[in-house]
Amino acid sequence: MPGVQSLDRAFNLLCLLAEHHETGLTLPQLVAQTGIDRTTAHRMLRYLTHAGFAGQDEQGKRYRLGMAAMAMGLRTMNRSPLASACATRMKALARKTGDTVFLIVRIGDHGYCMHAEEGSHRVQHFHLLTGSTRLLGQGTASMALLAKLSDEEIAAHFERHRGEYEGSGLSLLKLQRGVERSRKLGYALAGAGGVAG
Repeated sequence: MPGVQSLDRAFNLLCLLAEHHETGLTLPQLVAQTGIDRTTAHRMLRYLTHAGFAGQDEQGKRYRLGMAAMAMGLRTMNRSPLASACATRMKALARKTGDTVFLIVRIGDHGYCMHAEEGSHRVQHFHLLTGSTRLLGQGTASMALLAKLSDEEIAAHFERHRGEYEGSGLSLLKLQRGVERSRKLGYALAGAGGVAG
């Protein structure tokens, strides 16, 4: 379609970033896979990063999808077949325990709250929880999800987000302790290994 070459290139970059979100891609890798010249690819990535649709790791070498791109996709999930399938059981569990029940799924390096059913014990700002994301290991459910990764994947994950973890007082050792405890128990506990609820 004439006049949309730039859009086509930008969407091609975004699709590649989505496909390789776990490991990320370097600028040379993106250039090689798209055929876009380096200067144009760099300019597009700079704009996509500024707009939040792409992001770079802390070393500035690998690109991944940014939070704006993920949030856009996540907004469609409030009508998810998975949430619909789980809602009845979640309501029953919330009634039985009195606690709020959350459906958290892993998306990349984050846990995403797809659905929540409020129990009789009220949770402050309950309406803000559905659709929210937390870095894996920051929160009980996201710790359980993190514990499913291999030790090597956890170490690489920590390195990608070292600044965020250390900013919240969570070292690699604390994170590993929380993972070990979760694996041993078969579930995660609030407050285990420095993990807030």
